[in-house]
Amino acid sequence: MCPGNPKDTPVMGLGLLHFNGRIVDNDGRPLLESDHSKELMHVQPRVAVALGSRPMESPGTLYVTSRRVIWLSDADKGKGYAVDFLSLSLHAVSRDPETYPFPCIYTQVFDL
Repeated sequence: MCPGNPKDTPVMGLGLLHFNGRIVDNDGRPLLESDHSKELMHVQPRVAVALGSRPMESPGTLYVTSRRVIWLSDADKGKGYAVDFLSLSLHAVSRDPETYPFPCIYTQVFDL
């Protein structure tokens, strides 16, 4: 994920929530949803997150469920973020090193 423009996008809105309730199953995988109707759709390891003008977070794992996107830090087991799909807008895939030093997905998170 790419950092947003700090003048236009709040770093942390109500749409983006801290996710610190990590519970693991018998295999050590995080249980992301308590309601079984929310299906895990995709898991992407080694994803770094940058929020606003903050420095990039250490890599973690991105989980896409049928209702939200969750990022959990690999280095800090107490750190994570979650955003509901209704609050998330995908703006662009960026490969411009002048905008950001790594290829990334630029998104905006809205407070509904």
